[in-house]
Amino acid sequence: MIRAIAILIALVPAVVYGNVGRVCTGGRPQAVANIIGCTAPPCDLVRGQDVIAYIDFTTDRAVQSMTTIPTATALGITAPYPLPAEFAQTCNWLEGSSCPLSANEDVTYRLTIPVLSIYPLVSLSIEIDIVDQDNESVACFVVDAQVVPAGL
Repeated sequence: MIRAIAILIALVPAVVYGNVGRVCTGGRPQAVANIIGCTAPPCDLVRGQDVIAYIDFTTDRAVQSMTTIPTATALGITAPYPLPAEFAQTCNWLEGSSCPLSANEDVTYRLTIPVLSIYPLVSLSIEIDIVDQDNESVACFVVDAQVVPAGL
């Protein structure tokens, strides 16, 4: 009985989220994206709520600082998806590590993306590129999503 409970507890996080990211263009280093409440794309972005993602990656070089740069593509138009300054500073949201980072360091980053209630109800792709102090990609992923109204 205790073993069954332990297995159930171990499996619950897999039900709540899973790797939903796909590869970015240009050969940028791939990140593993686990978005809370999304087990398969398209992920629902609920108006008026924050999206929380845990992003895992391994640095391929020493990194002093990092910034998160999201870009959204919807209805054939690609545009910046600016994060509030406090959420764009990647190093402030690392779990179990801090900047500067060494080469080959395993990193978990907690990303918060606010979804404003004025956003249109559209399907979109969001590219998340984490860049270093030299504006070089450290990790990247793309997720397919859809903005949905609250309360569904």
